[in-house]
Amino acid sequence: MNQVLSEEVRISPGNQKLGAVATFSLPSETTCPGASEWCARRCYAKRVEKRWVHCVDAYAFNFLASLRPGAFVDSMLARIPPDLPAFRIHVAGDFYAAFYVEAWRRICRRRPQTRFWAYTRSWTVPAIRDALEALKQLPNVEIFASTDPSMPLPPAGWRIAFIDGDSRGDGLLCPEQQDRVNSCAQCGYCFRQTRGNVVFTAH
Repeated sequence: MNQVLSEEVRISPGNQKLGAVATFSLPSETTCPGASEWCARRCYAKRVEKRWVHCVDAYAFNFLASLRPGAFVDSMLARIPPDLPAFRIHVAGDFYAAFYVEAWRRICRRRPQTRFWAYTRSWTVPAIRDALEALKQLPNVEIFASTDPSMPLPPAGWRIAFIDGDSRGDGLLCPEQQDRVNSCAQCGYCFRQTRGNVVFTAH
């Protein structure tokens, strides 16, 4: 998991699951205000942080950078070329505040040719939900409301990321997890499509 470094932010060029898709992450738990107990017990990002110590430093650096929204937006735009096909927001961490979501909305608006996508549980936080609604209205952004069997369903109009085994689950079983494609980049369902839910097996 090599990290591409800059003075302001750390961006990963991708991994085996995602393929050649750039990603940005934050520390787990501390930036996840919508996490349920179910999610906290099974957090994939926490396992990554325990295994790859450099990720802890990179995610912490990103969090500090994000606390200065103007500089953060400028730094991200400097790192995301206008012709970048796809960008995953948050392999680890989540949208932790409305001002941070707004920063991402500014970034995504400035990179209309890039398809951005994210999965979030922060839709459950009233102080953040309106900002997320505005972000997901952008034509180049797909935001999934992550759920698990212990959580309610999101409001109408959201694409939903279910966990396999949730009786309410209605969507495409993740092709990458089913070994039907080599990576998210090859599949593209979550960021190239504009409708339809997805069902993941628990990591």
